[in-house]
Amino acid sequence: MKIDKIKTKEELYSENIISAKIKRIKNPRKTPIFNNKEVPEFIDKTMYLKICWHCGRVYESKQNRSYACSQFCSQHIYRRTSKGLNPIARMDELTKPKNTKEIKAKFGYR
Repeated sequence: MKIDKIKTKEELYSENIISAKIKRIKNPRKTPIFNNKEVPEFIDKTMYLKICWHCGRVYESKQNRSYACSQFCSQHIYRRTSKGLNPIARMDELTKPKNTKEIKAKFGYR
């Protein structure tokens, strides 16, 4: 039986990213001037398209450092890694270009 090395959090963060895009959103501040400086009308935010390590569901995240689509999945991943097991999802299969092409098109990524 082959025993795999347990993945660190940094590996979990980096291996589930499919794509990233910059999304332009309206600035939530209403005042045009803030501390004698002009506040930009729009702000650029980076959005990441990711795959959950537990259930394999595709989700969008504003955070670079996330590996689960919900708190439920995050708790299950934590329990598995504390027992010495890797998460369930096989990222080597899920992140292949032929599998991610239609997912990127669905969410508007290139």
